[in-house]
Amino acid sequence: MRSKSLARVLLVLAGLMALGTVPARAAESLVLTCDVCTEVIATGKGLPASETVQLKLVDVASGQEVVSPVPVQTDAQGAFVKKVNVDLTKHPSLASSVWKTQGGVLVVAAHSRFDSPCKPKGAALPLTGSHTSLLLGLGAVLLAAGALLIGGTRLRPRHAR
Repeated sequence: MRSKSLARVLLVLAGLMALGTVPARAAESLVLTCDVCTEVIATGKGLPASETVQLKLVDVASGQEVVSPVPVQTDAQGAFVKKVNVDLTKHPSLASSVWKTQGGVLVVAAHSRFDSPCKPKGAALPLTGSHTSLLLGLGAVLLAAGALLIGGTRLRPRHAR
Protein backbone atom coordinates (compact mmCIF):
# COMPACT_ATOMS: atom_id res chain seq x y z
CA MET A 1 0.00 0.00 0.00
CA ARG A 2 2.82 2.38 0.84
CA SER A 3 4.56 1.92 -2.52
CA LYS A 4 1.34 2.88 -4.36
CA SER A 5 1.13 6.18 -2.50
CA LEU A 6 4.82 6.87 -3.21
CA ALA A 7 4.20 6.12 -6.89
CA ARG A 8 1.33 8.60 -6.92
CA VAL A 9 3.53 11.26 -5.32
CA LEU A 10 6.20 10.61 -7.95
CA LEU A 11 3.58 10.95 -10.70
CA VAL A 12 2.42 14.27 -9.28
CA LEU A 13 6.01 15.51 -9.05
CA ALA A 14 6.68 14.41 -12.63
CA GLY A 15 3.57 16.31 -13.74
CA LEU A 16 4.72 19.44 -11.94
CA MET A 17 8.13 19.11 -13.53
CA ALA A 18 6.50 18.80 -16.96
CA LEU A 19 4.59 22.03 -16.30
CA GLY A 20 7.94 23.72 -15.65
CA THR A 21 9.08 22.94 -19.19
CA VAL A 22 6.23 24.93 -20.75
CA PRO A 23 7.32 28.56 -21.00
CA ALA A 24 5.09 30.98 -19.14
CA ARG A 25 3.48 33.65 -21.28
CA ALA A 26 2.46 36.88 -19.64
CA ALA A 27 -0.25 39.11 -21.02
CA GLU A 28 2.29 41.92 -21.19
CA SER A 29 5.31 41.61 -23.46
CA LEU A 30 8.36 43.78 -24.04
CA VAL A 31 10.91 43.27 -26.82
CA LEU A 32 14.08 45.27 -27.48
CA THR A 33 15.77 45.43 -30.89
CA CYS A 34 18.22 47.73 -32.65
CA ASP A 35 18.85 48.85 -36.23
CA VAL A 36 21.87 51.00 -35.41
CA CYS A 37 24.20 50.91 -32.42
CA THR A 38 23.04 54.28 -31.10
CA GLU A 39 19.40 53.50 -30.36
CA VAL A 40 17.19 50.78 -28.92
CA ILE A 41 13.70 50.14 -30.26
CA ALA A 42 11.35 49.04 -27.47
CA THR A 43 8.12 47.33 -28.51
CA GLY A 44 5.41 46.47 -26.02
CA LYS A 45 1.97 44.90 -26.30
CA GLY A 46 -0.76 43.56 -24.05
CA LEU A 47 -0.49 46.64 -21.83
CA PRO A 48 -3.33 48.89 -20.64
CA ALA A 49 -4.90 50.73 -23.57
CA SER A 50 -4.33 54.48 -23.95
CA GLU A 51 -2.22 54.76 -20.80
CA THR A 52 1.19 56.18 -20.00
CA VAL A 53 3.68 53.54 -18.78
CA GLN A 54 7.32 53.89 -17.74
CA LEU A 55 10.17 52.21 -19.65
CA LYS A 56 13.39 51.54 -17.73
CA LEU A 57 16.69 50.35 -19.28
CA VAL A 58 19.50 49.01 -17.08
CA ASP A 59 23.01 47.86 -18.08
CA VAL A 60 23.29 44.18 -17.11
CA ALA A 61 27.05 44.34 -16.45
CA SER A 62 27.00 47.32 -14.08
CA GLY A 63 23.40 47.32 -12.86
CA GLN A 64 23.18 51.07 -13.52
CA GLU A 65 20.30 52.78 -15.31
CA VAL A 66 21.26 53.67 -18.89
CA VAL A 67 18.62 56.40 -19.17
CA SER A 68 16.06 57.81 -16.76
CA PRO A 69 12.69 56.03 -16.92
CA VAL A 70 11.03 57.07 -20.18
CA PRO A 71 7.27 57.76 -20.24
CA VAL A 72 5.58 55.90 -23.12
CA GLN A 73 2.00 56.28 -24.35
CA THR A 74 0.23 53.06 -25.39
CA ASP A 75 -2.29 52.99 -28.24
CA ALA A 76 -5.92 51.82 -28.17
CA GLN A 77 -4.78 48.16 -28.33
CA GLY A 78 -2.26 48.55 -25.48
CA ALA A 79 0.81 48.51 -27.73
CA PHE A 80 3.70 50.94 -28.23
CA VAL A 81 6.94 51.39 -30.16
CA LYS A 82 9.54 53.74 -28.68
CA LYS A 83 13.08 54.59 -29.84
CA VAL A 84 15.51 55.39 -27.04
CA ASN A 85 18.99 56.79 -27.64
CA VAL A 86 21.53 54.41 -26.06
CA ASP A 87 25.17 53.80 -27.01
CA LEU A 88 25.08 50.02 -27.41
CA THR A 89 28.87 49.79 -27.71
CA LYS A 90 29.11 50.98 -24.08
CA HIS A 91 25.99 49.10 -22.90
CA PRO A 92 25.83 45.92 -25.03
CA SER A 93 23.48 44.00 -22.73
CA LEU A 94 20.34 45.57 -21.29
CA ALA A 95 17.64 44.55 -18.86
CA SER A 96 14.39 46.39 -19.47
CA SER A 97 11.10 46.78 -17.69
CA VAL A 98 7.80 48.52 -18.27
CA TRP A 99 5.54 49.43 -15.39
CA LYS A 100 2.65 51.63 -14.32
CA THR A 101 1.79 52.57 -10.79
CA GLN A 102 -1.51 53.80 -9.50
CA GLY A 103 -1.45 55.37 -6.07
CA GLY A 104 1.84 53.60 -5.22
CA VAL A 105 0.53 50.17 -6.30
CA LEU A 106 2.19 48.38 -9.20
CA VAL A 107 -0.49 47.86 -11.85
CA VAL A 108 1.40 46.34 -14.78
CA ALA A 109 4.92 45.03 -15.33
CA ALA A 110 6.81 43.42 -18.20
CA HIS A 111 10.49 42.48 -18.26
CA SER A 112 12.97 41.60 -20.99
CA ARG A 113 16.70 41.17 -21.62
CA PHE A 114 18.59 42.24 -24.72
CA ASP A 115 22.07 41.26 -25.93
CA SER A 116 23.20 43.72 -28.58
CA PRO A 117 25.16 42.71 -31.69
CA CYS A 118 27.07 45.99 -31.22
CA LYS A 119 29.31 44.78 -28.39
CA PRO A 120 33.04 45.28 -28.86
CA LYS A 121 35.14 42.25 -29.85
CA GLY A 122 36.25 40.20 -26.84
CA ALA A 123 33.74 41.77 -24.46
CA ALA A 124 32.66 39.22 -21.88
CA LEU A 125 29.19 39.49 -20.40
CA PRO A 126 28.00 37.90 -17.17
CA LEU A 127 25.65 34.94 -17.37
CA THR A 128 22.16 36.30 -17.89
CA GLY A 129 20.35 33.01 -18.46
CA SER A 130 18.93 30.48 -16.08
CA HIS A 131 19.95 26.94 -15.21
CA THR A 132 16.55 25.50 -16.15
CA SER A 133 17.88 22.54 -18.14
CA LEU A 134 20.30 21.60 -15.35
CA LEU A 135 17.56 21.78 -12.72
CA LEU A 136 15.12 19.79 -14.87
CA GLY A 137 17.79 17.14 -15.45
CA LEU A 138 18.46 16.91 -11.72
CA GLY A 139 14.74 16.57 -11.07
CA ALA A 140 14.48 13.78 -13.64
CA VAL A 141 17.40 11.92 -12.03
CA LEU A 142 15.80 12.22 -8.59
CA LEU A 143 12.45 10.99 -9.92
CA ALA A 144 14.18 8.01 -11.59
CA ALA A 145 15.97 7.19 -8.33
CA GLY A 146 12.63 7.30 -6.50
CA ALA A 147 11.07 5.00 -9.09
CA LEU A 148 13.96 2.55 -8.69
CA LEU A 149 13.52 2.57 -4.93
CA ILE A 150 9.82 1.83 -5.28
CA GLY A 151 10.55 -0.92 -7.79
CA GLY A 152 13.13 -2.39 -5.42
CA THR A 153 10.61 -2.71 -2.62
CA ARG A 154 8.32 -4.73 -4.87
CA LEU A 155 11.08 -7.19 -5.79
CA ARG A 156 11.83 -8.19 -2.18
CA PRO A 157 10.42 -11.59 -1.24
CA ARG A 158 8.04 -11.53 1.70
CA HIS A 159 9.11 -13.67 4.58
CA ALA A 160 6.62 -16.08 6.07
CA ARG A 161 5.83 -15.55 9.72
